[in-house]
Amino acid sequence: MIQRYGFFAYFSDRPDAGYGFGMYSVTHFVVLAVIAVIIAAMCIGYKRMDDASRLKMVRIIAYTLVVIEIMQVSSYPIFHDGFRVEYFSLHLCGIMIFVGLAYAIKPSETVGEILYAVGLPGYLAAFAFPNWTMYPLLNFYAIKAFTTHGLQIAFILMLIFAGQVRPSPSRAWKPLVFLVAIAIPIYILNLAIGTNFLYINSGSPGSPLEIFIDTFGSPLFLVPYAGLVVVVIALMYMPWYIIEKKKGRAKY
Repeated sequence: MIQRYGFFAYFSDRPDAGYGFGMYSVTHFVVLAVIAVIIAAMCIGYKRMDDASRLKMVRIIAYTLVVIEIMQVSSYPIFHDGFRVEYFSLHLCGIMIFVGLAYAIKPSETVGEILYAVGLPGYLAAFAFPNWTMYPLLNFYAIKAFTTHGLQIAFILMLIFAGQVRPSPSRAWKPLVFLVAIAIPIYILNLAIGTNFLYINSGSPGSPLEIFIDTFGSPLFLVPYAGLVVVVIALMYMPWYIIEKKKGRAKY
């Protein structure tokens, strides 16, 4: 039976108004401000570390994220009504936890590009349009959501800030290939088992995807959805394009 009260209370739908926190409420912005300060402090501290300490910190964050994810998945059969297929970590932020783990185990230019161009805007979108507002702040699933997304943002920004990951517009195709590679099988999986991983079968309530669905319906909303993804990735690389262009001019 679903536990609807207490620290591990879980909601498959939105409970009575006032139980959780409001999107864009004072509470929402205060929590985001606190997380931003912590991330900034982590980036500054990380940049001052030597290479060995940096690698250790990256791995600690990556392993912590995996442990937290396992804790969440384990909580369903322990505190609730067993395990359901929709509990698998196949949304973007869940997948990116394991992409980050891959980077921590073996740092890679390609994986760094994916973390930056796919992961970072995904994490920021999750904070901008949180789908866990039905939970009170002192709830395991709310704490987990804020903590994991904050750590994921810190993970990539530390690497960027320290110069260990330096995105290049010439490699922008790699994140796009990655997205196509995961989207196609997950879309088919969603159709087969009735899930909505990556929000590519029926969108995400409260997000801009709802506008696409209301306008075009499913699956046609995937056309503007894909266009939005391309635009976002282009915007992610725009600052690096400007930097590379300025450096190119400086050589002449």
